[in-house]
Amino acid sequence: MKIPGLGPKRRAALEAVGIKNLGDLLYYYPGRYIDRSKRVDIKDAGSFGEERVTVRGVVDKARGEYWGRAKFRVTIKDDSGVLDAIWYMPSMKIAAGETLSLTGKVINTNGKLLMIHPTLEKITDKTDFKPVIAVYSIKESMRESSISQNLLRKSIEWALKNTGSYPRVLPDSIEKKHNFPPLDECLRNIHLPGELSSLDKYKERLKYEELYRLALNLRWNKKKFALPGYAMKAGELDAKLRGLLPFSLTQSQEDAVKILYDDAAKSERMHRLLQGDVGSGKTVTALMAALPALNSGRQVAWMAPTEVLAKQTKSVVEKYLGQLGHRVEYLGAGDMSEKRHIYRDLASGQLRVVVGTHALFMPSVKFSNLGMIIIDEQHKFGAGQRLKLQEKGPASDFLLMSATPIPQTLAKTLYGDLDIVEIKSRPNRVSISTHIVPDSKRADMEKFIFDQVSAGNRVFYVVPRIDQHADDFDDDDGEKSANGSTKKSPPKTTVGSGRSQTSSKASAHKSPTKNVSADDSDKGVSISTVDDAVEKLMSGPLSSIPIHKLHGQMSYDEREAAITAFRSGPPGVLVATTIVEVGVDITDATVMVIESPEFFGLAQLHQIRGRVGRGDRPSYCFLLPGAGQNEHTAERLKFLCGCSDGFEIAEWDLRSRGPGDTAGHRQSGWDDLRAADILEDAGMFREILREIDGIFAK
Repeated sequence: MKIPGLGPKRRAALEAVGIKNLGDLLYYYPGRYIDRSKRVDIKDAGSFGEERVTVRGVVDKARGEYWGRAKFRVTIKDDSGVLDAIWYMPSMKIAAGETLSLTGKVINTNGKLLMIHPTLEKITDKTDFKPVIAVYSIKESMRESSISQNLLRKSIEWALKNTGSYPRVLPDSIEKKHNFPPLDECLRNIHLPGELSSLDKYKERLKYEELYRLALNLRWNKKKFALPGYAMKAGELDAKLRGLLPFSLTQSQEDAVKILYDDAAKSERMHRLLQGDVGSGKTVTALMAALPALNSGRQVAWMAPTEVLAKQTKSVVEKYLGQLGHRVEYLGAGDMSEKRHIYRDLASGQLRVVVGTHALFMPSVKFSNLGMIIIDEQHKFGAGQRLKLQEKGPASDFLLMSATPIPQTLAKTLYGDLDIVEIKSRPNRVSISTHIVPDSKRADMEKFIFDQVSAGNRVFYVVPRIDQHADDFDDDDGEKSANGSTKKSPPKTTVGSGRSQTSSKASAHKSPTKNVSADDSDKGVSISTVDDAVEKLMSGPLSSIPIHKLHGQMSYDEREAAITAFRSGPPGVLVATTIVEVGVDITDATVMVIESPEFFGLAQLHQIRGRVGRGDRPSYCFLLPGAGQNEHTAERLKFLCGCSDGFEIAEWDLRSRGPGDTAGHRQSGWDDLRAADILEDAGMFREILREIDGIFAK
């Protein structure tokens, strides 16, 4: 792939996020659009309220301002008036005398007009100004290689002009039935729309084609799992494990275990989804489900999406299976030399149980006699990734687990290739008192937190983002530093007990947001970050207590150190991203604070809330929404405050979800999808499944 402006370093950065050829680039859809069609004179720009407008003017002044939070301010003029624009960064390559086009919301304060973080384009005689522009997800590796929005737009435009033929996925009969536009026309208009009002017909074709591919994979997968498997029984291991447990299983767990044992005893392969609410006891239930394979002399592979969760799962599995005489190993990131003995023992059959992360996908991981595959938090993996592990044990049983419940009727559509078992009830756990905290009550909340920590309790403080640069839909033009290159994020620091650690390691962000919609937010301005939260806490009444930091850009060792310090050190606060959503089990954590909860789906908020209330102490969750929330957001949060049932939350979320309230933060479990959203487009998916079933029946 030789595209102008993309040298070896930039091509490597694109390959790191899955863009390896022209097709991948063309299917890298925009996350949103910026409508610049409403151009007004500066004097009128302040009268449009929340509506975005575009102004054009000549730069009168451009300067950095370093008091308080560093920012760069530009003053532009046209024949009608003057307007200021600010960006929260120390420098930009903008000079007096240049002509700029700025798009954004205008704040009118006593006649002074201001835009915050507007979309910027320099205007010259050669500028091809487009009324609508696409905004793409810029991942960390792309940003570090100076791949900006402008460069990505130009690269995709070049690819559209130079691609000669496009793959055929949909049969002619389906294209004609739905009157779909040609694929090349759809891709061109998704990336380079003339107007937003005409996008729907192009999106429809791309969604349908994507879901059609998925449905084909599911149906082939179901046929594959109809093949013979192993007939296995737990035998005496069941009673032995129960004798080690410090509790009795709930009736709901018992029902699930019976179903899983019955599956294991059949000569067909088990292919199950185990759904359960936060804290319902899925891990122990899955551990019981692994016993038939172990009793039959076969191996068990247990995969989790993060090192944190995988390590914690390993400790639980080892605690019980170790007493039954089974060695348990962990396979994740680390030195290859440390893994060789694990590879060898798995291949020979000496090692019977392994818990790991994505490392289990690797071709070098081979099993002697794999009998059970368990995938925890399965929605964090794409369908293709799940298949890779399945292929390592062609006759093995297969159990997926999810703590993000989906109603049965919808689950049967989304997981058409799976049988479903649910754990409805939960062991007796303390209730979590959930409250919405307005800004005026923040000081009271911080005093409450101080009292909780002083009493020996620990506090989670969750924010949506690591730092402002972590907004991978940031609309930059590649000219944010003095020399014209996009500036990298500064090294991150881990704060705790007066010490700090520095890390520059980065982890991949999530895949591009699935909704292809017009821009409808200013999230880049108002969203809370780890750095913001730490700064606030350390400058307020909590400054005397330990404050730790945890996020995905820290190395594994740094994350382990932060969690260990929080869990075992003096009581304090852990400021983190959603990395703590699963796998951090601390029984004396009693308070969960969630900043900017409007940026999370209800199911995810419920999952995050479930990190507290795991001991016998009263527990609390405080939601701190940003300013200017709409009625729907307020209604969602109010509902969450009064409901603790994950299945009921899932049902309510599905009933209340409106068009465009989509998948950037929803955990639908289909990370392979880019254009479609499996929840919003469930009706289309059901139609496609019927079409394909008709084809398979012939």
